[in-house]
Amino acid sequence: MTKVFRSQYADNHQESTGFLFAKVYNDWHAKVKNTLKDVDLTHPQFIILSSLGALELQRDLISQVNLATFSDMDVTTVSQVLKLLLKKGLIERREHPKDSRTKVIFLTDSGREHMNRALPLVEEIDQTYFGQLGEQVTDFNQLLIKLEEMNG
Repeated sequence: MTKVFRSQYADNHQESTGFLFAKVYNDWHAKVKNTLKDVDLTHPQFIILSSLGALELQRDLISQVNLATFSDMDVTTVSQVLKLLLKKGLIERREHPKDSRTKVIFLTDSGREHMNRALPLVEEIDQTYFGQLGEQVTDFNQLLIKLEEMNG
């Protein structure tokens, strides 16, 4: 059998932006996941709690769709994560005061506590991990923002 590997990067995988990005993301993500275990949260749960906390600063009533849009997660995933957070007592769902078809989501005191314990842990990982770039971290962030704007 002839060995075939039809990649333009077969001779140098470090030229593959996607492969490099995946490797870096997987390394960073593993650190975040391991740290979040200490506060009994998964990464998606952390994203939803911190998104909810950030959205609360902007508006009083937050729907599942608002959360999905803000966190850039699909509505089905957000729904599944919210069910788990509800079981853990970290969020509450209430009927929207003006639209009975819509539920609004609130952090409970316990949810806020979990979020505020997790935020500095994850932010420390970010600062340590990406801080290795030194002054280039600002350029890196600007490139990520540009990609998000172009594709979001």
